[in-house]
Amino acid sequence: MDLLFTQLLNGLTAGAEYALVAAGLALLFGILQIVNFAHGEFYMLAAFILYVLLAVVGLPYYAAAPLTVLLMACAGVLFYAIVISRVISRPWQIQLISTLALSIVMINLAIVLSGPTPRYVESPLNNVILDLGSVRISAQRVLVLLGTIVSFAALYLGLKYTRTGKAMRAVAQNREAAAVVGIGVPVIGLVTTVVAASFAGLAGALIAPLYAVGPTMAVLVNIKAFAAVIVGGFGNVKGAIVAAFVIGLLEAASTTLISTEYTDAIVFGGMILILLFRPNGLFGKAVRVG
Repeated sequence: MDLLFTQLLNGLTAGAEYALVAAGLALLFGILQIVNFAHGEFYMLAAFILYVLLAVVGLPYYAAAPLTVLLMACAGVLFYAIVISRVISRPWQIQLISTLALSIVMINLAIVLSGPTPRYVESPLNNVILDLGSVRISAQRVLVLLGTIVSFAALYLGLKYTRTGKAMRAVAQNREAAAVVGIGVPVIGLVTTVVAASFAGLAGALIAPLYAVGPTMAVLVNIKAFAAVIVGGFGNVKGAIVAAFVIGLLEAASTTLISTEYTDAIVFGGMILILLFRPNGLFGKAVRVG
């Protein structure tokens, strides 16, 4: 029973990692109709920024983590100005090639600048162990879960009640109509990109202390985040978040009950099974053509 509960917590932590990355992907597609294949590398970039702030600059984790998110928001501004604003009205093939090329460039730059040796991020919360009965969990994992919950609550409230959030929802429904009624679509595009990059930054700031930081650390995470977006219903943020936690829990269950060797096969097999019965995803809506 203790092992099961421990693996449940591990599954929720992994789900939080995938959910933070998937939420940004879902926002970009749902509002801007952009598929960003480089989004996972923003997560990797955030992890490296955190490492530099801690190991090189010498900041404490409590200062480095929020600064990482802020710097990733700035990276989102640059990403929008250099890439998104230029391809947002272009065919999807151009968008795909542009973001995929950026992904490859970012990975190779990380390899050149950091080398193949993995780096490890130190957080004082990793050394703080909380006893939950007979189960022990690091305070860093608790921070991951709490940070994820708070960030998603803030996203929900922002989209539902703020003026900018309502404008983002309007652009998601009909970009041309939103422009006609006076909504600044380019501004909403910038805000959406910054929010998506900030979520990737938060993922890097929270998760990096738990794993090794390296140039290819985001490859599998990006794939699973895309799987969550597809299974949740393309462009549906709530669906992407739910599907991400399903993936995390499936990983934990398969690791505990079967073997780590088959974890990815079981997870993606489960995703395929869901899509067989729900082709539009868990929260996607069927679209009638013709």
